[in-house]
Amino acid sequence: MSLDSKAFGNGTLGRDRSQRMVRASNPVSLKMQLLLDILLVETVLFLFVWLKGITDFELYYYPATIAPMLMWLIYSNSGVYRRFSGNIGRALNVLWAWTKVMGILIAWAFVTKDSHDFSRQVIISWFIAAAILQMAAHVATNYFIRSYIKNHRQSIPSIMIGNSELGGYLAEHINSNPWTAHKIVGVIAVADDDVDWHAKGLPRLGGLADLRGMVEKYGIRRVYFALPMQTSHHIREMQLQLLDLNVDIIWAPDIFGLHMVSPSVKEVACVPLYYLSESPMVEGARLSKLMLDKILSVLALIMLSPLMIGAAIAVKISSPGPVFFRQERHGLDGKIIHVLKFLSMKLHEEKEGQITQAQKGDNRITRVGAFMRKTSIDELPQIFNVLKGEMSLVGPRPHAVAHNEFYADKVHATCPATVSFLV
Repeated sequence: MSLDSKAFGNGTLGRDRSQRMVRASNPVSLKMQLLLDILLVETVLFLFVWLKGITDFELYYYPATIAPMLMWLIYSNSGVYRRFSGNIGRALNVLWAWTKVMGILIAWAFVTKDSHDFSRQVIISWFIAAAILQMAAHVATNYFIRSYIKNHRQSIPSIMIGNSELGGYLAEHINSNPWTAHKIVGVIAVADDDVDWHAKGLPRLGGLADLRGMVEKYGIRRVYFALPMQTSHHIREMQLQLLDLNVDIIWAPDIFGLHMVSPSVKEVACVPLYYLSESPMVEGARLSKLMLDKILSVLALIMLSPLMIGAAIAVKISSPGPVFFRQERHGLDGKIIHVLKFLSMKLHEEKEGQITQAQKGDNRITRVGAFMRKTSIDELPQIFNVLKGEMSLVGPRPHAVAHNEFYADKVHATCPATVSFLV
């Protein structure tokens, strides 16, 4: 399909479409909500500082400056500003995101040895009060916007073309979404012999030949094309029927027909791109996870160092050989990394290319090793792998190189971790 050079010649269409997409994905109301969240957090902090009688306000400029940046980064990647979530879900998202912000601030204060300078009463009060106020603000915003839409915004009649699984799914979610004024009033079927009617609760308004008449009869303002790939050639034909009518024409490609696991859509030069496979860690989430990994692993190393020293001494006394066991495993992008563990088994030789899994009652496991494996103490040295950037604290577990032949293709889509997703 060729692009209309007249439409794109001066770039007007491209700019207009880009601006409409920005407005659709970043509504002003959500930006205002972020500003309100920041205002509440800042106000509550300095209110408690003032009530505590603290005169050194400069000490609290650090959290007051860092918190908004962390909120923008973490809230945006935690789904806090998704308009489609309900009150409870949105409140819980706010609480969890705010907890992560406070966790990073507190961890950084401990790492920089500034924690003793702050009033614990102020910090705890700030955390609790700011969480309650933010959750209340989000619930109130949801309520007022829903009330406005329900009482003041008229529904805009729309029509769905195609009785595909995608068409039924899209129609159901459009009609059940309280945030949109567009409502599907019926479906135009492409084939006369449709047996499985996917658009539950919606009437069949006719076939393709009836499209223009139905648009005029019901005052349709928006038309959705949700056709299987093999019938997409009808789109141009139907678009020509509606050119002189004041209707929005929207094409929903049949991604269900591609049977993709987790498709996502992005845009480059005003062209929508469908990602059939991509890493689940986008840049914002990757940066946030990296910061959490580094800070929490430093804290874990400080707190667990006495236990790790004791474990190292016990390993050295109970068995000859090294304290640490290094094993080649696959990391991010399939690169070989050397995972550290406390030695829990007797030194032994295995046949080339063979890895024998440890089993219950395995005579290769030492007495100290059995206790460490049962309590997972033997995994603690992997904190050093996290600090080196080879592993993450939470994610898919890395397997021995020989074992990876038995696992799915997606095992290296994210950084390996010390704790499994299933924990």
